[in-house]
Amino acid sequence: MKRKSIFTLSLLLVTLAFTSCEKSVYDADKQPQKEKTVADLVVPSGFDWKMVKNAQCEITAQGASNVSVYSDQECTENAMLATLQTNDGTLTIPLSLPANSKEAYLQYETVNGKKMVLAAAADKDNVIHFTLPQDSKPSPETRADNANGGSGSINYPKNGWGTVMFEDQFPSLGDYDFNDFVLGYRVQIPFRSGRRGKSVIDAIQFGIELRAMGGSFPYAPCVRLKDLKAADVDEIEVYQRFNTSVETVVWSAGPDGEVIMDFRNLVAATSKPSGSTFFNTDKEYLVTELPQLNIAIYMNKEVNVNSVDFESFDFYWAKADHGPEIHLGGYKPVYDTYPSDNSGLGWDYYYNKKGLIWGLNVPAPMAHVIEKGNFLDAYKDFAAWAMSGGQDKANWYNGEKNNELLIKTQ
Repeated sequence: MKRKSIFTLSLLLVTLAFTSCEKSVYDADKQPQKEKTVADLVVPSGFDWKMVKNAQCEITAQGASNVSVYSDQECTENAMLATLQTNDGTLTIPLSLPANSKEAYLQYETVNGKKMVLAAAADKDNVIHFTLPQDSKPSPETRADNANGGSGSINYPKNGWGTVMFEDQFPSLGDYDFNDFVLGYRVQIPFRSGRRGKSVIDAIQFGIELRAMGGSFPYAPCVRLKDLKAADVDEIEVYQRFNTSVETVVWSAGPDGEVIMDFRNLVAATSKPSGSTFFNTDKEYLVTELPQLNIAIYMNKEVNVNSVDFESFDFYWAKADHGPEIHLGGYKPVYDTYPSDNSGLGWDYYYNKKGLIWGLNVPAPMAHVIEKGNFLDAYKDFAAWAMSGGQDKANWYNGEKNNELLIKTQ
């Protein structure tokens, strides 16, 4: 009886030992998986992350007509790139087209009151040519100083707001929630025909809205107009402001004489909600009245409209006293020495060796991700867009989303 008890006990111990050993075996399929973030994406070599490209648009007409240029064939209002009045001759202006776009669309009205649309593709020199038909409705007003060309207004990135968003841990990659700084912007450029037949500008209208600050480092937003000389600017003034005490724009000439606008005073005048760690990155502390400035940049001479094409607007973040800077991919620093000896950096300014970036410029108003939210979970199509080098899911910001991870400001 005693032996039977010992045998039973021994069998039980062996069974327990075997079970214990079995539970300790590593099973990779049962281990918690590391959450994939933007930092884990594999993107094609040379991918520039741009969602907009520069193009030249030439419109030839035999008289004055009111027309508009769009980025979509339906000619929807938020896809309007320019509105203009033609005149006798050829009008040439810069446009900002979607990066994967092959065509632009010109809408005009016939003498019979019917709206028509012309489509034209960019040629090998990235120029889009339109010839306005003779049945286009004449404009009731023709300004004498617009002969041999025309006048109008160009929108960047198109009609409405664009969005720039940054990570602030350069040259480290950070957590990639892209909310360390989030700005809304819009640009409208009135133009006319100059004395030499070129399209020229006398002013720029620039809007900026501070939407979120989720960073821990003392950066502030700046804008460099890299092809516009400060010597050609007479004044930069705030003509409208909302939800901020800021009344002036701090601007200066950069090292190459270009215009630099520094919005450090806008950041300093913006307070985070009581109890919140950051500004507008937590749904419990939403900010619904965002600080916004509408700015006029006045020229003191005729300036060629191509001096302010879309890519000449360099949005970046900088520390005080010409300290470290973080730019969108491909833009060289203004004052900072680019840390080219950093082993993690890549083939061009502000790309790492994997081709990843620290800033995005989106040609639309879009919601930003909450603090520590996963950008890939918030925007489901973003990974496919990035890994395809921008060929797939070009409108990822309008695709499938997880609204629980997003803060909408527009």
